[in-house]
Amino acid sequence: MKEKNQQVNPESLQKFVETVLFGSGDSDRHAMTLFSIALASKGKVFVELGVRSGTTTLPLLEAAKANGGKLYSVDIEETAFVCPSGCEKHWEFRKSDAVSFLENWNAADKIDVLYIDDWHSYEHVKKELEIADRLVGPSSVILLHDLMWGNHDPFYRCDLTLKTGQWANGGPYRAVSELDPQFWEWATLPWNNGLTLLRKKYSTRYHSR
Repeated sequence: MKEKNQQVNPESLQKFVETVLFGSGDSDRHAMTLFSIALASKGKVFVELGVRSGTTTLPLLEAAKANGGKLYSVDIEETAFVCPSGCEKHWEFRKSDAVSFLENWNAADKIDVLYIDDWHSYEHVKKELEIADRLVGPSSVILLHDLMWGNHDPFYRCDLTLKTGQWANGGPYRAVSELDPQFWEWATLPWNNGLTLLRKKYSTRYHSR
């Protein structure tokens, strides 16, 4: 454990704390949460869907490095994120549509932490979760941003009047709320547009752990 702790960059930890306390971005208050959950999972395989400038990339990457694992960051657009020195072997950027990326993932390689924050339409997120069903197990965690989008936190937002665009047909909240509670459980941290923690209760079809 001592060796792993030494692998975490103290400057990054300080940056996470400062981002939570003083950041004004729409996911800044989740920086330490993302790092802590990914680190505590002791997982080796992390996937991030939606990168932008890399605000959420760094905490997931530092956790991947500490665990001796790897973060795959996926975005249909190029990212401005620059991988820190010493983290190169723990990070891979894929310029790809998220659904295509998941469809081509080897299902035998279970994803330990999956972070979803790309296109937010109901149909898109629903498809991502349908594919993720065979890629995660009960010990995995799926994290989704923006179930409370548009500063509606602490309340969920599901706007069925929007028929096109980023938040069409109920957005990510509708996709998550329709999951069968017999197989899935979830809860949301009610700030910065919400950070939802989703877990598959059990699986006899794909991954038992």
